[in-house]
Amino acid sequence: MKPRFGAINLILAFVAIFVGGNLPVSNAHAQPPGDWIDVHFHLVADKDDLDSFDEAARMALRIMDAEDIRTIIIMSPPRPNENFDIESIAAVVKKYSPRIVMLGGGGTLNPMLQAAGKSPVVTDEVRHRFEETAQGIIASGAKGFGEIAAHHVSLSPSHGYESVPADHPLLLLLANIAAQYDVPIDLHFDPIPSDVDTPAHLSSPKNPAMFKENLGGLERLLAHNRKTKIVWAHAGGDPIGFFTPRLAREMLGRHANLSFSVRPVNRMLGAMVSPKGSINKEWIAVLRDFPDRFVIGSDTFVVPSRYTGSEAPRIFASRTDVQLRGIRRLLSHLPADLARLIGYENAKRLYRLDR
Repeated sequence: MKPRFGAINLILAFVAIFVGGNLPVSNAHAQPPGDWIDVHFHLVADKDDLDSFDEAARMALRIMDAEDIRTIIIMSPPRPNENFDIESIAAVVKKYSPRIVMLGGGGTLNPMLQAAGKSPVVTDEVRHRFEETAQGIIASGAKGFGEIAAHHVSLSPSHGYESVPADHPLLLLLANIAAQYDVPIDLHFDPIPSDVDTPAHLSSPKNPAMFKENLGGLERLLAHNRKTKIVWAHAGGDPIGFFTPRLAREMLGRHANLSFSVRPVNRMLGAMVSPKGSINKEWIAVLRDFPDRFVIGSDTFVVPSRYTGSEAPRIFASRTDVQLRGIRRLLSHLPADLARLIGYENAKRLYRLDR
């Protein structure tokens, strides 16, 4: 195996650590991680600044070479307002394929969804525009839809809060379109099992005073069209604390069309991998019991020098090394066959990367 040079030297943005129930796993029989596919990756630049997107792509390729990442799937973050989407990233995908491929909709479909979510009525005109945009995304060569948000908490004043019912009519429509084209939906969904006051650590003024129960809507979305492949993003490291191994196990047991992408490191109790490297055995048991239902999605942000937007992407970019180190640690402590499934084979199948 070629020598590993480690992640690029990026500034670490968080230092608070909760070890809690994350139990250390012996590395006496650790397997080398090998190469892998990252299904959740963001290049963030100003809309239509194609030179900056190319700079970001070259930065991403350096990370990939250092980390043995075979392919990344890039997408716009789930924007509350219209922003860059496939029109800005298609050129780098064409130039750097097959190492870089894309999903679409985070800067187009998601703003339409968030706007429509403020009203229970969706007009025929909005439905038609949404469907036409979704079909155009697939026609452009996108491997699916993402990043789409049903519930997205705000982590800083420069980071938006988004919430629509997971069974909103436009999400049900998107589910049907995704099933028609046999492509997945990358879904950002911070789960709330029952109404709860917003935790003190989520003090961003953009968050509401109370988070409302939302799991029922997700269950209905998953049941709406069993041919729809939903990839629930950020398993193992949610910001609230309800995205637990137990919840993941229950949802996987009920919904055969559900998969998870793993972003393993978080400072919250119950994370898959703690910032110090302790591995949660309950999460590992779920990975072992559902080996074909997990992929790796680091949620890496790469921001080029000329970017003029909000500060949030730069903050998230500073956390890249933490997540990549956690992914290396996770994959190296799985049996080789399971590491290959979760690191590579499942993504290749779900996103049809051979086509």
